[in-house]
Amino acid sequence: MTHTNKPQIYPNVDDEASIIVQYPDKQVIIQASWNWPYNRKETKIYGQSGYVFCRDAENMTVLKSKENKATDKAAPALKEDRNDAFSYFARVVRGDINPQPYDLSALPNNEVVVKILELAKKSAESGKTIMWKEYFK
Repeated sequence: MTHTNKPQIYPNVDDEASIIVQYPDKQVIIQASWNWPYNRKETKIYGQSGYVFCRDAENMTVLKSKENKATDKAAPALKEDRNDAFSYFARVVRGDINPQPYDLSALPNNEVVVKILELAKKSAESGKTIMWKEYFK
């Protein structure tokens, strides 16, 4: 689902998108916006045994259901060779780093991301649920 919040300023831009990806045993909800008034990069992951809420690149809250109490923790820093996108790209091109298939910047992982975004676009255009298996084998 997409929405334009400022049609008078951006008449041809969907600046809000909600994508629901349903797997057989889990669901992923992606909420993206180009209209936030501040830098917002957060991730929430809920599971059967707790949750992780990353508020930003440095701070997270973790709840393990056995402990029944959330705790604030420092998010682990990226490795030195991966914390700058341009340096990382240069190291990959030079062969200094060999990305694993599902590293965040790896081609196979990003091919899946592009496929999800393409199906989300088709769904937004048609107003219908799009099934992965109808497009990708």
